[in-house]
Amino acid sequence: MIYPWLQPALDHWHKQLADGRQPQAMIIHGLEGIGKTIMSQAIVAELLCRKPQPEPCGACQSCRIFASGQHPDLMSVEAEKNLIKVAAIRSLVGFFTATAHSAPHKVAVIKQADKMNLAAANALLKVLEEPPAGSLLILETDRMHHLLPTIRSRCVQLRLTCDASQYDVVKQWLQQRISNVPSQQIAQLLAISPGRPLLVAAMAQEDMASQIESHLNELLAYLTDQKSLVMVSNYLEQNVDSQQWQLLQAIFLHWIKAKYGGDDMKLAWPHAMQQWLQSQSKPEDLILKICQLINTIMVNLNNQTKTRLLIESMLVEVK
Repeated sequence: MIYPWLQPALDHWHKQLADGRQPQAMIIHGLEGIGKTIMSQAIVAELLCRKPQPEPCGACQSCRIFASGQHPDLMSVEAEKNLIKVAAIRSLVGFFTATAHSAPHKVAVIKQADKMNLAAANALLKVLEEPPAGSLLILETDRMHHLLPTIRSRCVQLRLTCDASQYDVVKQWLQQRISNVPSQQIAQLLAISPGRPLLVAAMAQEDMASQIESHLNELLAYLTDQKSLVMVSNYLEQNVDSQQWQLLQAIFLHWIKAKYGGDDMKLAWPHAMQQWLQSQSKPEDLILKICQLINTIMVNLNNQTKTRLLIESMLVEVK
């Protein structure tokens, strides 16, 4: 079953098929955590089905083979060691040349298509110059700008989004999926990761909101003279990883946006740290400075000594 926030995009795809406008190559793109893989799976299942209505029937031979995960008319290309090489792309030529076994179409999916090196991208261009009739090549990516312009221009694009108008539906879905997590924490994570429901679900299951709250409490404790520089810098160095530094940065930027309102502010992450920042001279400038300092820390996370010094420097400079 498709995620509720993806239904409009799937409806658009169905309309394309009903109008006889099935593409031969398409790019499914959107933010990490939006559900690109689920969308491509839904499209693949429909194309491989012999009696789609437009959803797959689930009963034909092709659907049963697809459910087993071993469909001969489906090929998946994935990165190895964070890279898609030319050999993997060249294999698509032989795949599309062969006759379909049990499905009306042959379908290939390139996951994380932005991981292609230049040789692989050029090989893909040759495939796109003579696309296989009646079949479909799907590229998944959350970094559309990393694909060659010549590749983008040869593919129909399906952009997946989850905007503020869908937040109520997303929150309901998340609360059903992770019922053991308080709704307030789900709303907090949505506030700093808008448009990424699957990422929010993963973070909620890891109790990420509580961890971030602890980090904010430690920062504020130093800034309000409740804890020493050494204590707080030690804590941050030992307990805040790269993802959590990014989330802290996202919270600070969220607080800047919160001052000016807008649809995104239906969700919020309130904290006493926000009030402290707003009490300072030029709070927006200070927040942007904090974000710059966090960037520097993240770049140097592999250097323990330098990271400690950078964290101490950030705390002193902010105070």
